[in-house]
Order: sequence, then structure tokens, then C-alpha cells
Amino acid sequence: MIYETIPLSVPGASGAAELTCYAPDNCPDVGMDRVRPALIICPGGGYHCLAGREGEPVALRFVGLGCAAFLLTYHTAPQARWPIPQRQLLSAVAYVRDNCARYHVDPHAIIVMGFSAGGHLAGSAALMWNRQEIYRPLHRRPGVFRPDGAVLCYPVVTGGEFAHQGSMENLLGERCGELRDHVSLEKQVPRSAPPFFLWHCADDTCVSVENSLLLDQALRDRGVPSELHIYPSGGHAQSLADDTVFAPGEDWRAAPICAVWVSHCAMWLHRNFGHYAIAPHPDEAAPKKRRKK
Repeated sequence: MIYETIPLSVPGASGAAELTCYAPDNCPDVGMDRVRPALIICPGGGYHCLAGREGEPVALRFVGLGCAAFLLTYHTAPQARWPIPQRQLLSAVAYVRDNCARYHVDPHAIIVMGFSAGGHLAGSAALMWNRQEIYRPLHRRPGVFRPDGAVLCYPVVTGGEFAHQGSMENLLGERCGELRDHVSLEKQVPRSAPPFFLWHCADDTCVSVENSLLLDQALRDRGVPSELHIYPSGGHAQSLADDTVFAPGEDWRAAPICAVWVSHCAMWLHRNFGHYAIAPHPDEAAPKKRRKK
């Protein structure tokens, strides 16, 4: 495995973000020419901090499922406001695409994954990768920044009625009132957006499930493929939703009923980005071809 941390400097940021790479090596047993989807993971934390349970544990789980994983330590308030975190994520997408051969990554299968406020960040990249205020200071053609897919886990989406106020205020600062609509993902969906995978818990009292419902409807209205899973319970910040992501004595907080999101996401990755990387569920396997007589 290639394990390393890359500093990413972007205009307007005070210091570099960090991109930690978990990229499996190839060997004869798995195929020397194997390429994999890349997941760029953005932990949540309300644009104020980064949640540890939504970082490395998620990266390692998806490496085990056949992906290369990249964990982005992006800047948060008060160090950074809009659009600095978004610019850092676009820079990460471009870095992975530029180095796809080194990491055995398919350059057409670079997926952004985010949790809570990190879901807003990932959604911003997938929907606004060609917005000039974000990408233009990076001095690259915008196509290099476009993610090929997005996985949003109990995401912050809207600045409207169902907004997570803390995330909006931390991202926008003094411009919160002015820019709420500007950063509401459900209002920024182009027909050219990549496919989305969304999941949320119905009883989430921190970031309302309406956030995912609003975005899913907006995506469908624009003809963008979207797969939405709503699990009946679990609340917020479940990450992998098992005892590997909760401290000893706090594993009662895990909600196994929504832990199945990992399998659902793996099947979505298989359907959208090829059989070579993610093993399908038996029910998803393609039928065998008949021999010609």
C-alpha cells in the first residue's frame, strides 16, 4: 500500500490542507494492471472541526472493499470560510487525477465522499466544480476538477428552512445572510452533475433528513442519477454505524440498522464504476454469457 500525506496549498488559505493517501499496491494475484475507484473522504464537524470517526476508519473500510482512499484534512472556521474548503477539495480531485497511474486509480472514477458538513463540501465539489470563484485561482482548466460521482452521508445541504445553522454560519461567517442561497446545494444542480449516492436517518435531529430529500428531488428534477437510502433510526454522525467507530463503553450508540449503507454504497460503486474494483452483491451479479453453439 502507498501510505503518504500530501500538502495541498491553494490561494486564499493560510497554510496547506493535507491529503492522506491509502492506495493499495498491485500484485500478480490481484492483477498488475488493476485500476480502482478513488474515494476522497471529507469528515464532518459543522465546518468547525473534523470528526475522527468519519475519517481513517471509513478510508480503511473502503480500501478493504477495493478502492483507493484519500482523506482530506480541509480547513474550517475560523481559519477558513467559503470557498476555501471547496477550493481545497477541488485541488485534491485534481491531484488524484494527475497521479492516477501512481495510485492505480481510474481517472474516470474519482468520487467525493462526505459526512454531515463534509457532505456539503463533497456536494459543492460535485455541483459547483466549474464555478469560477472556486476554481479560477487554481489556474487549471475546470474539467480536471470534476468529480465522477458523489457519496453524501447525512449531509448538510440547504441554507433554507431545514438548514443546519452552525454549519452555514461557520462556512459563511459575516456573509451568512447574503450567501445562504448561493451555497444551498438543492438550488445549484446542473444537468451535467455526476451520479449521487445519498443516505440519512429519518430520526436525525441534528441535520434534518429533509436535507437529503431536497437534494434528491432536485437531482431527479434535473435528470441526474440519484440513489437515496433513508434508514428508520440512528440519529446523526453514525459513520460506519458499528462498534469500530465508537469509543469503548459508547458502542451502544452504534445503529446496526443503518450500517448496511456500506454494502449499499459498494453496490452503487459497482454499478457505476465497474466490476473490476467492487465485488457486487450476489443479487447484483451479471448473468453468465451463454456459449455460442
